[in-house]
Amino acid sequence: MQKNFICPFCSGQLYLNERIVLSAQKHDGTRGLILLTPELGDYRAIKHPTFKIIAGEHIDFYCPLCHKNLMVERNDKKFTQVTMIETGDEFEVFFSQIAGEKCTYVVGDDYFKAYGEDADENTNFWGVKPNY
Repeated sequence: MQKNFICPFCSGQLYLNERIVLSAQKHDGTRGLILLTPELGDYRAIKHPTFKIIAGEHIDFYCPLCHKNLMVERNDKKFTQVTMIETGDEFEVFFSQIAGEKCTYVVGDDYFKAYGEDADENTNFWGVKPNY
């Protein structure tokens, strides 16, 4: 079943041509578009070659439609949040804003799943133990 990804603020479609489209801004103010794979736990991304990102760098992600910052904080840790709809069910997807840090969390009513090799390094902010 195909997943659909939308902005948690404007409900605008972020999923286009098998990619999640987000705008991004580095700490120095440099901006660019990033296309993410919809496969949770797959951290490949497409961006313009001049938009250089260094591992460990903090990146803010924005909705390309309403331009809202998609950042949420949990226990002093910053994540990007998007909404995923799959088979009629709605989930919140959180992923790290630190370049190269591989952790993604999917949270729904009575549902939690963690992805990525760095997922267990973070405190479980959602009150359940991750299932791998």
